[in-house]
Amino acid sequence: MDETDKILLIRIDERVKTIYNRMDKFETLFTNHLAHHEMWENDVRRQMRWWVGIAITAAGGAGAMGMM
Repeated sequence: MDETDKILLIRIDERVKTIYNRMDKFETLFTNHLAHHEMWENDVRRQMRWWVGIAITAAGGAGAMGMM
């Protein structure tokens, strides 16, 4: 193996490491992104339950007042 081949292998190895590190960073970024969406969806569900509960309470109160 001559010097040129060794240099080429070193360059290839460095590029593979760079690509792998970028993929690892992307995976972390994507995982955080999914976690953020999950938190957002849970917040929306919680708020919707709250507003539906308020609407049902108001409708029940209005119905009870109408029966008097």
